[in-house]
Amino acid sequence: ARFGATPSQLLRNRQRVAEGWVICAHRFMSAHSVHVHPALTNLRATHSKRVGGRFGVQAARAQRSKDASWCAAAQGDGNIGQIEELHATFPFDNEELGYFMKKYWQKRPVVIRGALQPGEAMPIDSGELAGLACESDFQPRILKKGSNGPSDWSNELGPFTEEELQSLPTDGSWCVVVNDLEKHIPAAAKLLDNFDRFPRWRVADMQASLCAEGGGVGAHSDQFDVFLMQGEGRKRWSISDDPKYAPEKEESFFENIDVRVLKDFQPKACSLLEPGDVLYLPPKVAHHGIAEGCDAVCVTYSIGFLAPTHDDLILSYAQSAVDTRNAVTERWSDPWLEPQAEAGQISQTAVTRAGDIIRDAMPKTEADIARWFGCHVTGSVGFDGEQAMPEEKLNPDEVQEVWAEEGALIRRADVKFAFIDEVADGSLEGCLFFAGGEVWELKSPGSAELARHIANNEEIPAEEWQGDIDGESVALVHDLFSNGFLYPDGDCD
Repeated sequence: ARFGATPSQLLRNRQRVAEGWVICAHRFMSAHSVHVHPALTNLRATHSKRVGGRFGVQAARAQRSKDASWCAAAQGDGNIGQIEELHATFPFDNEELGYFMKKYWQKRPVVIRGALQPGEAMPIDSGELAGLACESDFQPRILKKGSNGPSDWSNELGPFTEEELQSLPTDGSWCVVVNDLEKHIPAAAKLLDNFDRFPRWRVADMQASLCAEGGGVGAHSDQFDVFLMQGEGRKRWSISDDPKYAPEKEESFFENIDVRVLKDFQPKACSLLEPGDVLYLPPKVAHHGIAEGCDAVCVTYSIGFLAPTHDDLILSYAQSAVDTRNAVTERWSDPWLEPQAEAGQISQTAVTRAGDIIRDAMPKTEADIARWFGCHVTGSVGFDGEQAMPEEKLNPDEVQEVWAEEGALIRRADVKFAFIDEVADGSLEGCLFFAGGEVWELKSPGSAELARHIANNEEIPAEEWQGDIDGESVALVHDLFSNGFLYPDGDCD
């Protein structure tokens, strides 16, 4: 203890960041709570009553044919069908998940009726959610549809003032979008528990959109898997898997506008989502959601799954190989050089030498690939490592003391954690643990077990892990704590 304070007390005094927020962003809740526009005076009373259940909600089935006719009438085309449906409750059990993965994952869209109970589907009060648009951490924006034709869209970047939000019109010409909810709002992060059977490194972020009756963000397509969860109000989704609407088909999108919107979207299927319903869309499926029958606002949450391009992976590995080499001393050399008749010729020996250099930098085993890949997929874009670090360094014993006093250490919600304990060629010895783009090579069974727990759980209880902790585990906890990846539970009181 320094100056009469325990390490825990010292940490509480200094682990505060700008704007009065606690460093543990996972426990943060915006101080703002605003009505999105003046016409919305009772935002808390718009949940539709709905009963969810595994494999069958009779009310949803009874509505099926009616909903299909509504979709056709809305689009003026009697050939538009309804999106295929499942009737199940999140989280999926083993049988349901296996069926979903085999039939739908990255293959075809599906509406999951009654997936969430209405209260669970709306983890944040809509007034609080709108208030997040006043905070820069949520990368807020307002998409607006103008009156000068289908290409008249604008994208205004926040944060916004409460007055700007309250002045939005009562029509459906706007949509407020906030991002990274899982990194800052515990109730939103709780929704991710429904996807614990999916690899967490694949989750990009959780987004929410708020709009009035008739609002939306326009017809578009994405390069990643997405689950669209209806939280409040109702939204009619129209979709098409026509390849001409794929994100890379630039000719299908309006040019020179701030919002990426399809020019001539012709849907193949349509469904109306109630609170608690979820729409799954594989990559490249075009979709258009419009708020319908909303007493106040329409709130939709979306969980997007990361899909790096092959070029991203290749460039990332190449940069990783460069970073681990001695770039200062390793340069081209050619002691084998011989006189050549033509100055403009590149000899076959030079080409072979260049190939040897490239091949030498390539991974030799799958363990080599694992070390790079884990760092790549857990790297956090925009994460401020210096801000996360404790101002005062504690030694390993002091960190253990803090852990014991507080009862638990907590993972930062804006850092990704993962582990790899086996590879196909058997070249990996021990376990690789990753956090925030960094890697730890662990040899002891105890440290590997601790690493697995940290990768899978938000909380690391002292009582469960400190009793028989080995030296490698102590060093791992000290490193994670010193980097700001773990913090004491009491810092969020």
